Amino acid sequence: MMKSALTLILITMSTLAFGQQLQFNGQLVDTIFITSDRNAYQFDDAGTTIGTAEIISIAFVHVENQYIIDQFYRDEYIQTFRPDTIKHEAKVHKSKIGKKLDLKKIESLLTSLSPRENNPDLFTQIDRTKLKGFLTEKQIRKIAKRHEVNWYFQKKYSSRKQNIEFFKGCKSIDTLKIYLSERFDTAGYVMVTDYSNTINICISTNEAEYRFEGKYPNPIRQPWYNHSDTSQSFGQGMPNLMINQSLYELLPKNFLLKETISYEALVNDYITWYLGRREMKL
Repeated sequence: MMKSALTLILITMSTLAFGQQLQFNGQLVDTIFITSDRNAYQFDDAGTTIGTAEIISIAFVHVENQYIIDQFYRDEYIQTFRPDTIKHEAKVHKSKIGKKLDLKKIESLLTSLSPRENNPDLFTQIDRTKLKGFLTEKQIRKIAKRHEVNWYFQKKYSSRKQNIEFFKGCKSIDTLKIYLSERFDTAGYVMVTDYSNTINICISTNEAEYRFEGKYPNPIRQPWYNHSDTSQSFGQGMPNLMINQSLYELLPKNFLLKETISYEALVNDYITWYLGRREMKL
């Protein structure tokens, strides 16, 4: 009897982990297509653009009743418009094709992209344990050095007490709250014509298509843009750190631009903002 009960529990846990078609906006999700693309216009006579894209497709397989990696490849490309040409060199990650994915990670991403999650309190989405692991004196000094303002901490410019107060101020929860309330601009849609650094998430259901974009130069991709309403010229801003966190957990290791949505990226941007707030020349 006990053995039968244990077997039932294991089957139930396995079903929750892998088997079940998820929903988005009340519609069954067939495919999630994620593309990272980084390219730059070369300003030459041929009008050349050189770029790299990485694409992963997560599909629901009805026969197996689970989501798997359907496509996964990286594409190096060169495109010109005088003449109109494009050259590709794709590398398929064959060992990952057909891999089963954790249902909870997919569900977390879908939940974060839901319209009801729009404009949440960003501070409540911070994992303070993870944050503490990255927001250290060592990391503050590292980012200051990157911006060539680490001279500020030298003895001839500041005392030990001043440095302690500086690091304490950067680690302050109240200061972090100010950053989260001020840093991300949702008023418009940013456009850069000669450089692209973008992550797109496309959700295909049994009824519709939904597209979300996180792009440069927005810090850590915030806000994301919802392009699902095709009647609008530009997307609707969606400030939501849970999109970053859930997408980071879902994407394979070393996926192109994955580091830009990490906790370390958040902390580094916060430290940079704090250096500017303290009127250190960046």
